[in-house]
Amino acid sequence: MRFILRYTFALFIVAALHSCTSLFTGKAPVELKQVWASDNTLRTPESVIHDTDRNVLYVSNINQSKDPKDGDGFISKLTPQGQIEELYWVTGLNNPKGMALHNNVLYVADMDEVVTIAAETGAILGRYKADDAKFLNDVVADKDGSIYVSDSQQNRIYQLRNGRMTTWLDKTKHDKPNGLYIDGDLMLVAFMGNGEVRLADLNTKALIGFADKIPSADGIVKIREESYLVSNWSGEVYYINSEGKNWKVLDTKGDNINAADIAYSDETNLLYVPTFRDNRIVAYSVNF
Repeated sequence: MRFILRYTFALFIVAALHSCTSLFTGKAPVELKQVWASDNTLRTPESVIHDTDRNVLYVSNINQSKDPKDGDGFISKLTPQGQIEELYWVTGLNNPKGMALHNNVLYVADMDEVVTIAAETGAILGRYKADDAKFLNDVVADKDGSIYVSDSQQNRIYQLRNGRMTTWLDKTKHDKPNGLYIDGDLMLVAFMGNGEVRLADLNTKALIGFADKIPSADGIVKIREESYLVSNWSGEVYYINSEGKNWKVLDTKGDNINAADIAYSDETNLLYVPTFRDNRIVAYSVNF
């Protein structure tokens, strides 16, 4: 990403003195076009990820109920064309949300713990409790295999490293970190509380502004050099360029269709959107 490589983090601090850019109303640089939609047998799908080695999609199903510790959450497997391959691939979870895949292990945020699953077999390998966690949300892995997990109620980010869960970033005020994405030495953090996307230096943990005006900011993905897509849980997707300027490129709020923790695959050039209460995964081509 030239924007990140061109400047040192110190220059980002200088750039942060300027106010965040607003939503642009002109023609967006990208267009999303629906390619397929799964059937609605999923149960409150919150997150989706493409496993390129096995060429399947994993979907976390909260299976919404009043009891968040009911144990009825599960992970589904779908084909890249959206057919349900195995609805109840992994069961016995509570409210599974964000996922990350690293070295054939699937990491799943499940309320107050991270559950590790063997991608090849679906066997649960371990459960790692996060102290004082209440609402673990998104998960991301860095190149060395460290796992980062946002807690949107405790306003912190945890790290799972060498089998140990610790607090990595604490006290993000009332901004509620949600979506995470690692790009080089920076972590992009989508805050659902104030609709901002910020950059966190992985070494110093310093946070600076990048983009704003994305209500209920949820999932975040990179679609090409210097550009990202961020979802609004209520049913929108925004495109963000390297300068933090953003355009709305999808809006399904009027149909009561959510847009939860999105995923993008370079192999398929598709954006995958979990529709939460609509109980589907919808795939869109990304056209520049």
